[in-house]
Amino acid sequence: MAGLLIGIGTDLFRISRIAPQSVAEGDPFLMRAYTEAERAEADGRAVPIFHYAACFAGKEAVYKAISGCGVEFCPGEIEVTEDGDGRPAARLLGKTKERFEEKFGCQYALLVSLSYETEFATAFAAAETL
Repeated sequence: MAGLLIGIGTDLFRISRIAPQSVAEGDPFLMRAYTEAERAEADGRAVPIFHYAACFAGKEAVYKAISGCGVEFCPGEIEVTEDGDGRPAARLLGKTKERFEEKFGCQYALLVSLSYETEFATAFAAAETL
Protein backbone atom coordinates (compact mmCIF):
# COMPACT_ATOMS: atom_id res chain seq x y z
CA MET A 1 0.00 0.00 0.00
CA ALA A 2 1.41 3.39 -0.99
CA GLY A 3 1.63 6.17 1.52
CA LEU A 4 0.02 9.56 1.24
CA LEU A 5 2.01 12.43 -0.15
CA ILE A 6 2.48 15.08 2.53
CA GLY A 7 4.33 17.57 0.38
CA ILE A 8 7.02 18.25 -2.19
CA GLY A 9 9.72 20.88 -2.36
CA THR A 10 12.45 22.06 -4.68
CA ASP A 11 15.30 24.52 -4.33
CA LEU A 12 17.90 26.13 -6.57
CA PHE A 13 20.88 27.47 -4.64
CA ARG A 14 23.63 29.71 -6.02
CA ILE A 15 26.88 28.21 -4.70
CA SER A 16 28.55 31.63 -4.44
CA ARG A 17 26.09 32.48 -1.62
CA ILE A 18 28.34 30.45 0.66
CA ALA A 19 31.44 32.47 1.44
CA PRO A 20 34.58 30.33 1.64
CA GLN A 21 35.32 31.66 5.14
CA SER A 22 31.89 30.52 6.35
CA VAL A 23 32.84 26.87 5.84
CA ALA A 24 35.92 27.16 8.04
CA GLU A 25 35.93 24.92 11.09
CA GLY A 26 34.14 26.53 14.02
CA ASP A 27 32.38 29.22 11.96
CA PRO A 28 29.06 30.14 13.67
CA PHE A 29 27.06 29.74 10.43
CA LEU A 30 28.58 26.32 9.79
CA MET A 31 27.91 25.15 13.33
CA ARG A 32 24.31 26.43 13.31
CA ALA A 33 23.26 25.33 9.81
CA TYR A 34 24.96 21.94 9.45
CA THR A 35 24.98 18.89 11.70
CA GLU A 36 28.13 17.10 12.77
CA ALA A 37 27.44 14.32 10.24
CA GLU A 38 27.03 16.83 7.40
CA ARG A 39 30.27 18.58 8.31
CA ALA A 40 32.11 15.25 8.46
CA GLU A 41 30.86 14.32 4.97
CA ALA A 42 31.93 17.70 3.61
CA ASP A 43 35.40 17.29 5.11
CA GLY A 44 35.85 14.15 3.02
CA ARG A 45 35.06 15.93 -0.27
CA ALA A 46 37.54 17.37 -2.75
CA VAL A 47 35.52 20.63 -2.87
CA PRO A 48 33.57 20.89 0.41
CA ILE A 49 31.71 24.05 -0.62
CA PHE A 50 29.86 22.11 -3.36
CA HIS A 51 28.72 19.59 -0.76
CA TYR A 52 27.60 22.32 1.62
CA ALA A 53 25.64 24.07 -1.15
CA ALA A 54 23.89 20.87 -2.29
CA CYS A 55 23.17 19.98 1.31
CA PHE A 56 21.64 23.41 2.00
CA ALA A 57 19.50 23.14 -1.15
CA GLY A 58 18.35 19.77 0.20
CA LYS A 59 17.44 21.31 3.55
CA GLU A 60 15.39 24.02 1.80
CA ALA A 61 13.62 21.45 -0.39
CA VAL A 62 12.82 19.20 2.59
CA TYR A 63 11.54 22.19 4.54
CA LYS A 64 9.20 23.08 1.68
CA ALA A 65 7.96 19.48 1.62
CA ILE A 66 7.20 19.47 5.36
CA SER A 67 6.17 23.08 5.86
CA GLY A 68 2.54 22.08 6.31
CA CYS A 69 3.36 21.17 9.90
CA GLY A 70 3.78 24.87 10.72
CA VAL A 71 7.40 24.81 11.84
CA GLU A 72 9.86 27.60 11.02
CA PHE A 73 12.91 26.83 8.90
CA CYS A 74 15.81 25.79 11.12
CA PRO A 75 18.52 24.34 8.87
CA GLY A 76 20.34 22.61 11.73
CA GLU A 77 17.23 20.50 12.37
CA ILE A 78 17.10 19.04 8.86
CA GLU A 79 20.00 16.70 8.18
CA VAL A 80 20.94 15.76 4.62
CA THR A 81 23.57 13.04 4.42
CA GLU A 82 24.26 9.92 2.38
CA ASP A 83 22.81 6.53 3.16
CA GLY A 84 24.95 3.39 3.16
CA ASP A 85 24.75 3.18 -0.63
CA GLY A 86 25.83 6.78 -1.27
CA ARG A 87 22.32 8.08 -2.01
CA PRO A 88 21.13 11.33 -0.41
CA ALA A 89 19.00 10.84 2.68
CA ALA A 90 17.22 13.31 4.94
CA ARG A 91 16.03 13.20 8.52
CA LEU A 92 14.43 15.62 10.91
CA LEU A 93 15.84 16.57 14.29
CA GLY A 94 14.82 18.57 17.35
CA LYS A 95 11.67 20.67 17.41
CA THR A 96 11.21 20.29 13.66
CA LYS A 97 10.91 16.52 14.09
CA GLU A 98 8.63 16.88 17.13
CA ARG A 99 6.27 19.30 15.40
CA PHE A 100 6.18 17.28 12.17
CA GLU A 101 5.47 14.01 14.00
CA GLU A 102 2.74 15.66 16.10
CA LYS A 103 0.91 16.53 12.91
CA PHE A 104 1.73 13.58 10.62
CA GLY A 105 2.81 10.74 12.93
CA CYS A 106 6.05 8.81 13.19
CA GLN A 107 5.64 6.61 10.12
CA TYR A 108 6.93 8.71 7.23
CA ALA A 109 9.65 8.89 4.61
CA LEU A 110 11.66 11.85 3.41
CA LEU A 111 13.03 11.47 -0.10
CA VAL A 112 15.62 13.84 -1.49
CA SER A 113 17.58 14.21 -4.71
CA LEU A 114 20.59 16.53 -5.00
CA SER A 115 22.66 17.81 -7.90
CA TYR A 116 25.23 20.54 -8.44
CA GLU A 117 27.67 22.03 -10.88
CA THR A 118 30.03 24.99 -10.64
CA GLU A 119 27.40 27.73 -10.15
CA PHE A 120 24.27 26.09 -8.77
CA ALA A 121 23.09 23.30 -6.54
CA THR A 122 19.56 21.98 -6.85
CA ALA A 123 17.41 19.66 -4.77
CA PHE A 124 14.01 18.02 -4.92
CA ALA A 125 12.32 16.49 -1.87
CA ALA A 126 9.12 14.67 -1.05
CA ALA A 127 7.57 13.71 2.27
CA GLU A 128 5.09 10.86 2.50
CA THR A 129 3.37 8.76 5.11
CA LEU A 130 4.17 5.05 5.15
